[in-house]
Amino acid sequence: MDKMTPDEVKHWFNLYYTRLCAFAFRLVNCRETARDLAQDAFVVLLNGGLQLKNDPNSVKSFLYSTVKYAALNRIRHQQIARRVHEQHPLEEAEEARALQAMLQAEVLGELHAALESLPAGCARICRMGYLEGMKNAEIADVLEISINTVKTQKQRALMLLRDRLSPQALSVLLCLLLK
Repeated sequence: MDKMTPDEVKHWFNLYYTRLCAFAFRLVNCRETARDLAQDAFVVLLNGGLQLKNDPNSVKSFLYSTVKYAALNRIRHQQIARRVHEQHPLEEAEEARALQAMLQAEVLGELHAALESLPAGCARICRMGYLEGMKNAEIADVLEISINTVKTQKQRALMLLRDRLSPQALSVLLCLLLK
């Protein structure tokens, strides 16, 4: 059978959205989640979730059932997550480590994006020296250029990066330099 047209779904949306939100709220006790569940039911309806689209009782039943089962799944998921957290609580040190790792990943992502914006040779020398830990002489040998060119390109890269990086990313770069 054919899927419902957007106009048909709009008709049912106008008729039942508010009711479905109220119904979902009584199950999940969260207005945002209730709105999401009601909207999701109409998306399912639009995507062909119902065969008897001309029967108003079938549409109503379908929408309420869709919201009910989605709400129950959400509640079950929250209960499982809560139990796992209670059985395996993260220690404060672990949470701090996880937060620090996330921040470092974000700053390194910003650093890599800034490196991509540098001229190609400058970026390559900067990566080799600061991220790969190569000495100036090693870089010069690999690229077959003078050590002074390596030093000049590294200084140029730092000047350009200073303007393109946030203070946090710049401090990470400085930590890499001081290793």
